[in-house]
Amino acid sequence: MRSLVLALATLFVAACGGAKSHVRPQDLAGTWDSAACEAVPNGDGTSNYLQRHFQLTESAWTLHLDVFGDAGCQTKLFTARVVGPYSLGQDSEKVSGATEGNFAFGERYLTAHVQPLADVFTQTGCGTGAWTVGVEQPVPGACLSFKPLASCGTDHDVVKVEGSQLFFGERPADNDMCAPAKRPQTLASHPVVKH
Repeated sequence: MRSLVLALATLFVAACGGAKSHVRPQDLAGTWDSAACEAVPNGDGTSNYLQRHFQLTESAWTLHLDVFGDAGCQTKLFTARVVGPYSLGQDSEKVSGATEGNFAFGERYLTAHVQPLADVFTQTGCGTGAWTVGVEQPVPGACLSFKPLASCGTDHDVVKVEGSQLFFGERPADNDMCAPAKRPQTLASHPVVKH
């Protein structure tokens, strides 16, 4: 009788999704930073250079993304700051050891660090008005590779934790992860490191 109860309990847990996820919210909680200056190819032979700084709780995320004009990450061009809730879903069927995550854009901001970029932001209608170097503005509409929040409010991503390293999915060339079908099928080569 006892073995029958154990067998039924095992089947119940399996049927109700009792399998553990590879990544849990408590695994993500903390501060994670780029280990070094990251070169991200643009697809046209050029690269962007950046550093990522994440602050994650078990339900919310903040990203400070610093973009630089040089491979040594010495000349900061602009900073993007994104804040919002996130949720983890099922384990990825495409990426071994990863879990699907939905990272919502509750708020999104940019700061120009050089005058020519502040001028471009002003001329292209990014933000809510004229740009001043070093002054952050909310950016709910289209700007740079950002789509309007109204049409793309969530990145559908994957995450994997290996020791003190956190990997996100490889972003597509068009930067579009706005729908579940756009979820990455490989991990990015650059992890962020927990501090």
